[in-house]
Amino acid sequence: MFPGFEQVQGISTAPDPSLLQGAVYAAAIFSLVLFILTIFAVASLPIFFGAMFLLELVLKGLNNLGDPIGKTTKVFGLVFRNMRRNLLRTALTYVALFVLTGMLTFIYSIVDFLGKITQDKEDNVQVIMTERFGAPSQMPRGYVEKLKGVMEAKLPPEARPRNIETDLMVWSFVGGSLDLEKRTQENTIFLLALEPSCILTMLDYQGLSKDDLSAEGYRELELSVKAMQEDKRNIIVGRERLEIMGKSVGDTIKVYSLGYKDLIFEFKIVGSYPQESRWGKSATMRLDYFNASLDTTKGNAEIRPVNLVWVRMPNKAAYEQLATVVNDPANFSGPQAKMETASAAIGSFLEPLKDIFWGIKFLVMPAIVVIMCLVVSITITISVRERRTEMAVLKVLGFLPWHVMGMILAEAILIGVMGGMLSTWLVYFAPRGIEVMKEAFGLKIQIAFFNNFKAPMAIVYYGPMLGTMVGIIGSIVPAWSSRRVKVSEVFAQVT
Repeated sequence: MFPGFEQVQGISTAPDPSLLQGAVYAAAIFSLVLFILTIFAVASLPIFFGAMFLLELVLKGLNNLGDPIGKTTKVFGLVFRNMRRNLLRTALTYVALFVLTGMLTFIYSIVDFLGKITQDKEDNVQVIMTERFGAPSQMPRGYVEKLKGVMEAKLPPEARPRNIETDLMVWSFVGGSLDLEKRTQENTIFLLALEPSCILTMLDYQGLSKDDLSAEGYRELELSVKAMQEDKRNIIVGRERLEIMGKSVGDTIKVYSLGYKDLIFEFKIVGSYPQESRWGKSATMRLDYFNASLDTTKGNAEIRPVNLVWVRMPNKAAYEQLATVVNDPANFSGPQAKMETASAAIGSFLEPLKDIFWGIKFLVMPAIVVIMCLVVSITITISVRERRTEMAVLKVLGFLPWHVMGMILAEAILIGVMGGMLSTWLVYFAPRGIEVMKEAFGLKIQIAFFNNFKAPMAIVYYGPMLGTMVGIIGSIVPAWSSRRVKVSEVFAQVT
């Protein structure tokens, strides 16, 4: 839940969160993901065929063991020969399953991420106090001290924040321009006025924790916060915003406020938010500098500059007690305030997109699984029809029907497992591998969305399981038909 330029008067209008527009954005993102996955699928073909070769060597090494192990390994050794019969078909089937499994992984990761951020935690609940009926929220500065007094007077000790100095954070939105005569996106900056110490204690929930950043990135953040605490004119600006403005760390800038009359700030950029964080377009300044500027500038006496107040409560029950007090108009009435959890606020923000998420979860994801099953089914059906004579010969040589059926199933399952495993393992481990390499070699590069994308651990075993399921479902019908191949009918057609 990060405010954007549309929340500052006179800069821009809010984007239209319509279903059609969201669908267009989603289609563009999915097209990009499909393209990237296809490249990775083709690049991983040597790994796939290399793994097949190693497995075949292992089976050959087990052929000399006593029955039933030796006999079984000889039977299933034929699976690898059948896969080599048409390398192009095998490769295309693998690529298709790799891409589709990767797409499912990507969608599942998004759904999992949204589920986590919109799910209330039982402990350390972050809540937000805002104006009930205003957008953007605007509250008087006195509400901050009043809220502290309310928590002290009306909440029992166990329901209060553990440390009011580190567990309460004020946000005041400050939109400004480097040039009042020519206002463009290149010379516009949006800042959050807050206490610098809160960046490390309260914004860890919003992508600035040690788990979200690399070791180097977190050290850089700590140094930037320290520099910000040393001088009230020091600010931290996200790297994307620095690039747009054509500025760099160490530059000094003069910012003319767009939302407050005759407010001018002198800033020095002392740090930037790490590249892998979600704060690339944001900037932060000291709250006391903003408040002092308001007090010394005429015409801003009636301004209500507090936009959000974040509080970390010890548990959900404590939040509910505080919400009862804050939501009572008798306590905060000029304007009326409300208290809600951060997850509820994010859920409200995502409300216009709920239809798209529903469609992705219950229509697109099942459709992808069906397509995967169809790909396997068509491929195996063609293979079975081409090998009817071979299957008849195998039966003449003493192979039982379940042997033939098992070989067909094993072929489909093998391709499915390898496609699902390599795809999901790549999606899970690639971003983490990139971070390790960047930290080891001191690289400062951005690779598509992999710097910010973190898939859940569950996909590491969901991928192979999905590949196994798709292989079984897709090949069960052609495998059953191979079991019923009749030797007399096949050889009757041989001329």
